[in-house]
Amino acid sequence: MANFLYRLGRSCVRHKLKTILIWLAVAFALIGLNRAIGGELTNGFNVPGLDSQKAYDLLVEEFPQQGGVSANVVVRAPDGTKLTDTSQQNAIDRLSSALVSIADVESVVPPTQGVTISADQTVGLFTVQLVTDPLPTYATIERLESARSLALGSSNDLQIEFGGDLYNVADEPETGVGEAAGLIMAVIILLLAFGSVVAMGLPIGLALFGLAIGIGGIIGLVAIAMEVPEWTPNMASMIGLGVGIDYALFVVTRFREGLADGLTVEDAAGRANATAGLSVIFAGGTVMIAILGLAMAGIPFMTAAAVAVSIVVATLVIASVTLLPAMLGLAGHRVNSKKVRKRGNVASSETGQKWTAWGNHVSKFAWQYLIGTTVLLVALTAPVLKLDLGFPDQGNSPIDSTARKAYDLMTDGFGAGFNGPLVIAIDTSVVDKSEIPVLAAALANDPGVAFVQPPQFSSTGEAASIIIFPTTAPQASETLELLDRVRSQ
Repeated sequence: MANFLYRLGRSCVRHKLKTILIWLAVAFALIGLNRAIGGELTNGFNVPGLDSQKAYDLLVEEFPQQGGVSANVVVRAPDGTKLTDTSQQNAIDRLSSALVSIADVESVVPPTQGVTISADQTVGLFTVQLVTDPLPTYATIERLESARSLALGSSNDLQIEFGGDLYNVADEPETGVGEAAGLIMAVIILLLAFGSVVAMGLPIGLALFGLAIGIGGIIGLVAIAMEVPEWTPNMASMIGLGVGIDYALFVVTRFREGLADGLTVEDAAGRANATAGLSVIFAGGTVMIAILGLAMAGIPFMTAAAVAVSIVVATLVIASVTLLPAMLGLAGHRVNSKKVRKRGNVASSETGQKWTAWGNHVSKFAWQYLIGTTVLLVALTAPVLKLDLGFPDQGNSPIDSTARKAYDLMTDGFGAGFNGPLVIAIDTSVVDKSEIPVLAAALANDPGVAFVQPPQFSSTGEAASIIIFPTTAPQASETLELLDRVRSQ
């Protein structure tokens, strides 16, 4: 393998322009194909075999109005007033009319006395059911929130906040601030390490080029055959930037060492490919295997994301041992700073002396460092033993976001459990219909249940649903215990 990579590196340098043009052609072809026939990314979470998935499928089939995405609109009356006051009722009526007029809205259930209006009559809840086709997007959120100004007018100071499932599946699009900050830090570190803009630009450029192919082409093409989740590009960016810069850094460093040893550009690129390139292939293969391990969960959308991201990693690996040597051939000695070029080549033994000394020190006391680092790693990972897994709710949203404010208003007005109602789907072909009201009554007597809505039957009579509101928050362990009790009945 090393001999092959050596010859490949030299060949890519010898035919550098042809190599770069081939990669550009591949990039344009993949991106063009994606635009022409690429699949759409999905925001669905289908998990076959789970009880919750079976319940969801039954609701979608028998209760379409409950199977889609919903939103909560929570209102609070100004201090000293109640929602039942005439002025507040007028504002609520305007808000209801504004919500109904939105094209994305299927139905609106306004606050109801004794049910979705708090005991002190200061907090009320609208339940807004959204259409299922097309699926809601961030534009849906913007249209929904526009109803606030229509309802308030110029004088009413009724507080109106928005939350619910909609804000989980169609939240504000990523701005790329995190990726940009990471790139800036990488640029600074590489400039300090290499002292050369060219040497800094090669790893950054390779990573960005690989991501352009991956996000602009590969992910969409994978979506033709699989349901790829919409967060896959974020995952690809996070992993791709890391491995792309890291792998290119291996090769560039070895190339600089080859030049320092007096090798020609072609020979230095060949040796860098044979040494660092081999490490890149091994490391990339390890990352791909780790990512594809997500498929073992048996969750289709996780498998699709793993396949797409692993192909992006493979693309970066191939680019690191083909495109990068060609780019190094173009850069030549400019990968070194002007100061180094003026001084002339220096033996590689004279460079990195501090790191060589540190490596020798660690090797001399290998067992001590092995035991010490193992103890440190075990201590750092120990909290995993007490880790509770689950999904975040809107109580984890930024405190100034409307979704968090809606969550807090719901908690203040009705209790924390109203932020995470449990929907029980019942197949009446296997359950006697007369037993369903009895089940609802038994659930109402559970100490973990705050409120139970009366059972609803589908128009076909083949299914029923019961909605219960826990006394505790969605992430509370007591809510999980309640769920276990409900499933056992």
